[in-house]
Amino acid sequence: MAPVTAAAFDKFVALGTSSTSGVYFPVGNAICDLINAGRLDHLMRCLSYSTGGSVYNIQALTSGELDIAITRSDLAYEAYLGKGQFAALGANRDLRTVANLYGQPVAVIVKADSGIDGFDKFDGRRINIGNRGSGKRTIADMIFRIMGWTNDRFGKVTELSTGAMGRAFCAGEVDILIEALGIPAAFYDRMTRECGGRFVSLPPELVAGFKATGPFFYDDRIGGDLYPHNPADVNTVGIKIVLVTVARVHPRSIGIVADAMFGKLDDFRAAHSALSRATVDSMLKEGIHVPIHPGADAYYRQRNLLP
Repeated sequence: MAPVTAAAFDKFVALGTSSTSGVYFPVGNAICDLINAGRLDHLMRCLSYSTGGSVYNIQALTSGELDIAITRSDLAYEAYLGKGQFAALGANRDLRTVANLYGQPVAVIVKADSGIDGFDKFDGRRINIGNRGSGKRTIADMIFRIMGWTNDRFGKVTELSTGAMGRAFCAGEVDILIEALGIPAAFYDRMTRECGGRFVSLPPELVAGFKATGPFFYDDRIGGDLYPHNPADVNTVGIKIVLVTVARVHPRSIGIVADAMFGKLDDFRAAHSALSRATVDSMLKEGIHVPIHPGADAYYRQRNLLP
């Protein structure tokens, strides 16, 4: 793609999140609230939008529909290089990182009374792989590829969004859910407390397959003390969730976004439970695979957050 020259200072920035049932949505709203709290001083306003999710957000940044967006670190890197599902679009060398936000574990949920205690009990069951353009859909596609599965293995395969798949699971219309949300998550709480869901561990070969795709996935767990029906830890993999932008967005605008998060880091951590463990190291020094936007980079160096 041709280089894009940074535009004039943006008085409005559009932030892409996900469906209203996901964690991206409240986190994005929280970031906009932090930005807007200082709007009388910096004269910029943030507007957050519900979207189709991680893949959609990257495409919307490219088209100019969004100015900043939440996505997964591996998808941002694939888009930057023009690999994987972004190969047909070519490399988006204008993609830029603002900061990591949080880590999220891959979660596979079944009914506690279903008799499903592992992946070897999935044959003939009804599984939801997520809506196209969402992060969970790309996770499901990776699981199918690594495990060598096809749709024929299952009794039914649905492509529902987070909210719709939750309703189907609670109604007994779906047996297996695939999701990846920052924890603790209200969706997981609802699935386990109200609808009898439990998490199942990923088999070792699947964990190894995820980690073999690149430096994005790492060993993770869902603690046994977080949700009902899971007294023991559940083994899985995690991945970083990042706030990204593009080169055309003015450096001053992105500096304002960075200041909203790092200027009062305690307020940022308190804005949503998924952000509660955020540190300067986790946000800026661990797993940055796409170049940092010049506006954010200048802000971080001025405040000695980066060398």
